[in-house]
Amino acid sequence: MIVANCGSPREHQENVGPMRVMQFDKYGAPDVLHLAEREAPTPGSGQIQIRVAAIGVNPADFKWRQGMFRERVPLQLPHVVGYDVAGIVSAVGQGVTSFRLKERVVASVRSAYAEFAIADVKSCASLPDDFDFVTAAALPCAALTGLQMIEDAVGPREAQSVLITGATGAVGRFATHAAVELGAKVVAAVRPAYFEEARRLGAHDVLSLEGDSPKGLTFDHVADTVGGPTVAKLCRHLAPGGSIITVSTTPIDPAGLSATPIFFAYRTEGSRLARILQVVAAGEIAMPIAKRLPLTSASHAHRLMESGGLRGKIILEP
Repeated sequence: MIVANCGSPREHQENVGPMRVMQFDKYGAPDVLHLAEREAPTPGSGQIQIRVAAIGVNPADFKWRQGMFRERVPLQLPHVVGYDVAGIVSAVGQGVTSFRLKERVVASVRSAYAEFAIADVKSCASLPDDFDFVTAAALPCAALTGLQMIEDAVGPREAQSVLITGATGAVGRFATHAAVELGAKVVAAVRPAYFEEARRLGAHDVLSLEGDSPKGLTFDHVADTVGGPTVAKLCRHLAPGGSIITVSTTPIDPAGLSATPIFFAYRTEGSRLARILQVVAAGEIAMPIAKRLPLTSASHAHRLMESGGLRGKIILEP
């Protein structure tokens, strides 16, 4: 439903006071995250304000907190991290006609670890009434990355083989789904415990990230979510003319490879996010949830993420 943005400003916003956020004043360990209070942000032209119900935690969140990117992209401190939210529209900016007050939405934002967030309307998707906020908040960054890296960067032709490393992870499962939908043959490189899950996601074949590669192995493209020397070893089986696309911040050594690994960064995209919601709602693919924690437990969430081994996303709830 589309409602025009007309009338007095009071009709298009809730009464919002100060909000709670989890921020850090310096780079460091998870404990630098602490509770603070800020004025709720006001939406500008083409933006909406969201009263946040659920926040998805991503590996990039703790990497920003650690200062991994500070030489290239220094942050203005104190800083509130996070990309993924689901909630209720609490205010609409000038010119917004595609979303209405109190509508349920999911969005890619900046500064997600807060009770309110601002999103450009092009980064949002309307959330059906029967789609829960927790699952929705787990999707934007990971699912968009998985789909975009396959559809926009790898672009496999039908029947071509694609090695997907970490194929059962948050990004990898959506990359697997996208490759299968395009008619590619997915070779999933995962730990042995995840072999059956990879097959259920549609992988044509599976191999271990931890063991030796089968003799005669070859594939047309690599879609990597893991990085490092193990993946570099697998990439030696790439056929000439193939591509290596990675979303991992752990580099793949290009020495001896037939293609140079190319890093891929996702972009916010509400239209494709809406498509992801349809696929998840139809039961074609699921996003496992490992933990639900209060917003104030963001430090604990980061410790869990950094320790690894989680089978699913962590969600923070204000």
